[in-house]
Amino acid sequence: MDKKTMSIIGILVIAVVAVAAIAVFMVPHDQKEGVTDYAGNVIELTKDPTRIVCTDVVGAEIVSDLGYNKAIVGVSSYASVFDVSSDIVGIDLDLDYPGNLVADIESGKVAIVGSYYNWTADAVAACEPDIVIISKEQISSDTSKMTQLQTLGITVIVLNNEYGFQDSLDNYSLLGKILGKQSMTKKITDAMTSAFEKIKEVAAKSDLAGKKYAYICDSGSYGFYIYKNHMIITLLNSVGFVNSMPVNATTKIQFQEELAKANPDFIILDDMSMGLDWATVVAGWKADPVLGEVDCIKNDMFWCLEYKP
Repeated sequence: MDKKTMSIIGILVIAVVAVAAIAVFMVPHDQKEGVTDYAGNVIELTKDPTRIVCTDVVGAEIVSDLGYNKAIVGVSSYASVFDVSSDIVGIDLDLDYPGNLVADIESGKVAIVGSYYNWTADAVAACEPDIVIISKEQISSDTSKMTQLQTLGITVIVLNNEYGFQDSLDNYSLLGKILGKQSMTKKITDAMTSAFEKIKEVAAKSDLAGKKYAYICDSGSYGFYIYKNHMIITLLNSVGFVNSMPVNATTKIQFQEELAKANPDFIILDDMSMGLDWATVVAGWKADPVLGEVDCIKNDMFWCLEYKP
């Protein structure tokens, strides 16, 4: 074998070793990591949690997807929040959506610790949890419930309460690292990103591309809200649509007056798990002296998103 051939083989061997090293480096290792959550708490678990309380449905969804569905012993809000489809269009993964919580709540197996905003530290502590997962929004003006739980030796993990696409990926990543489920987290976030990109391609080709929109949450008797950020807002903005009602934080609005002023080309309404009768709601809009004169409502340029398909 001449020196030239030996040199080529040597280069190939080095290249193969380098590629293998990169591949090993890129594969996520499933081991618990110490991380800082969205309230500045440094979280580092030494063992797997067997009892989890989630005061926000987002936390319940993520820990269920990561394999901790059966560990949930307490939640806030109502059973109907979890009574939705587990089949996510565009994501070919058998995710463990916490739909079982409906029956578990009704049977008393899973406790209700209060509503989204009015859960109590005492009710949470009574569940004897290893960890509690809460939303940053729930402690934005008062951290006393979090500190009360921490004083009892309970680990509290605070998630980002924004609803943009990257925010969702970040919440998965945070809990994946804490729980040592990096491989599953990567599968989920890769699938989410792929599906999101496909949806963007379709949206960019829409006849409505570049038009003004309003994304509004109809919470029934609780009123109307608009988010600072949301997956739908992220998606539409990223392909050139214009948000006609931008805000700096989640905001309750006077629906009729503010919608008429914004005058969007189309509206996306979210029923926020209220189970609204959209036919009745829409009939009310059209009969309203203010809303009935808004072009997009007169021309049926709105889509109503139901929490339960």
